[in-house]
Amino acid sequence: MTRSSSAHPFRHAALARWGSFWALLVVLCAGLASPLVSEAAAASSSKSSSSKKKSSGGKSSAKKKSGSKGKKASNKAAAPRPIRPLQRDVVGPEAVPDGDWAEGETDTDGEGDLEEDTGDAGDPESELEAIERELLSQPAGPEPEIVYAEGPPPPPPPPVKPRSLKHALIPGETLDNVAKLYRVEVGELAKWNGIRAGEPIPKKKKDLRVITTHSPPPREKLEHLIKRGDTWEKIAAEFGVEVATLRQQNPRLGDKLEPKPKQKLKVVAWKDLNVSPSAGLGAKLAQIRVRAGGLSIGKPNRGKLVRGVELPDRPDLYVKRKPDESYASTHTVMQTMAAITRFRHESSFKGQVVIGGMSRARGGRFRPHKSHQSGRDVDIRLPVLRSAEGKRHTTSADVDWKATWQLMRAFLDTGEVEYIFLEYSLQKRLYKAARESGVSREQLEAWLEWPVKIKKRSNKRVLIRHVEGHTTHMHVRIRCGPTEKHCYSSR
Repeated sequence: MTRSSSAHPFRHAALARWGSFWALLVVLCAGLASPLVSEAAAASSSKSSSSKKKSSGGKSSAKKKSGSKGKKASNKAAAPRPIRPLQRDVVGPEAVPDGDWAEGETDTDGEGDLEEDTGDAGDPESELEAIERELLSQPAGPEPEIVYAEGPPPPPPPPVKPRSLKHALIPGETLDNVAKLYRVEVGELAKWNGIRAGEPIPKKKKDLRVITTHSPPPREKLEHLIKRGDTWEKIAAEFGVEVATLRQQNPRLGDKLEPKPKQKLKVVAWKDLNVSPSAGLGAKLAQIRVRAGGLSIGKPNRGKLVRGVELPDRPDLYVKRKPDESYASTHTVMQTMAAITRFRHESSFKGQVVIGGMSRARGGRFRPHKSHQSGRDVDIRLPVLRSAEGKRHTTSADVDWKATWQLMRAFLDTGEVEYIFLEYSLQKRLYKAARESGVSREQLEAWLEWPVKIKKRSNKRVLIRHVEGHTTHMHVRIRCGPTEKHCYSSR
């Protein structure tokens, strides 16, 4: 072996150590440098490609030794790309009133709807929108559409089977009077009550048993506190009754109505109300015109309104408190206007009827209501006494309960009411007003919850139901119209 051949292994060892030194230096720079390491590595590879090939083995071993340090360096080297924000449609309420609404809170004017959510999701939003597009593609129909063009609907027929009821007697009433009122024979009436034929009604009797198929007209109890200068003729003219009938109903009062000092005397009269539709009422109803095509779809607590109809401006009938929330289906607007027209015609109430929230033009939810989404709900402030007119916050003592019952009865007489919501604590006053107007207990059992006690949920059998929050207003829900095939009840 020559000297040159013996020095060859040392030369290769030196080159290997020199390549390892450069590889280690590159790795250390990669760990300490910022994202520029990738550009430096690319430049180094382009300038010294040959040296990299010789030292490739050394680099791989150095990377294995560095371990997790090399991984951290690679993570730092990959600079993230900037993210651009995307626009997405957000489903939410159409409008939110000023201020925060806590759970279970009503608005200051008592128009909040605290109806319980049944938990039924109903139709999905996409399905409701598909139904809305389908209905909008169809013609709306003739307009304006006429409400009750041929007059009001006929009264319901009497029941087929005779029913037994109790008739509350008033002073001076005879068997003949009661028999004519219920269209029964005098002899049969006397037999049912253990009275001999031809004899007067015993003074101890407070009521009579009657078996009949006829419902008599309701009676209204009228009271007048006697003042100086009052006469029988003056009070009879005020009540609209005959003088003889008035005196017969007040047998304890003398010929002259002269109360003693600090003495309070009342004249009481019972007047039969004529509930049969008159020609004047028919003409008023025939003049109501409502735009056609307003349809309710879905449920009141999950639905929409197609071609929403705005409640017309009728200051002679009502006042709209929230014009932007005064939309409903054609059927609901028709029934609302017809009921208030009947109420104005048949009652002596001269105050305002204030309409609160109904629905938005396209329906859907808006706070604080949970329902009012499909154009079938109407909030109406309870009519108030003249002394309470103009008050912002009213109580049950300010309510004209006689007028309130007459307004509710006008809606019930349409036959298109699904529910009326009123707190249970106020139904006692309503019950009393209905009884004074002549409504029987049997009829009220089908309408009112009171006096049946309830615990958590309202009575499902009646139309006038308890829902919290309805203390100064009633919530009327109208049934689905005959042409609204995509309209559903929520209960």
